[in-house]
Amino acid sequence: MKKLNANTKKSNRRTANTLGMMIIFGIVIVAIYFKLSTSTSPIMKSNSNKTESEALLEKDIENNYPSSPREVIKLYTRIMKNFYNEDLKDEEVNQLATQMRLLYDDELLKNNPLEDYLLELKVEITEYKDASRNIMNEVIEDSDKVKYWTKEDKEYASLTAGYTIKEKDKYTKLFEDFILRKDSQGNWKILGWKLSDKTDLNKTDIE
Repeated sequence: MKKLNANTKKSNRRTANTLGMMIIFGIVIVAIYFKLSTSTSPIMKSNSNKTESEALLEKDIENNYPSSPREVIKLYTRIMKNFYNEDLKDEEVNQLATQMRLLYDDELLKNNPLEDYLLELKVEITEYKDASRNIMNEVIEDSDKVKYWTKEDKEYASLTAGYTIKEKDKYTKLFEDFILRKDSQGNWKILGWKLSDKTDLNKTDIE
């Protein structure tokens, strides 16, 4: 057998070392790709494909109730916009209405039984669709603007929200004053609302 000289041995070792490093590098790349494709990607895909209706219906409002009057009105507004701006199936409207009513005070619920509430809601949704009307934007008073008071051992709060309504090519602004009352669990529930006399909320104008 022919002897290998020193240079040949060194060359073979370098080749073997280079090949080994390439194999290790390739294994690392495959492992990283596999981890990303099996863990991160499905989560990102799931979140990106979720509609606003699905997100609202999945919210566990009872166990993760909004922490302040302003947060309650923010969630109320999200659901309301979904009612009027999206093409929802009848069952979706029913389910979202159930979510919405979790934000209502017992007195408001008593004065608006579920059957009557759904009937009126669906009439309003139809009117919005027929008029090509959409809620384009909203602005809600900051937390430091919320007014608090106590009456007959009950805690109340009030704040104003403004909405920009588009009807075909016409834009109008609507402001509403909300009254909330804290229930026995310490949650702020919507007691009622009415049209406001305010014309702005001292914030960036809603367009």
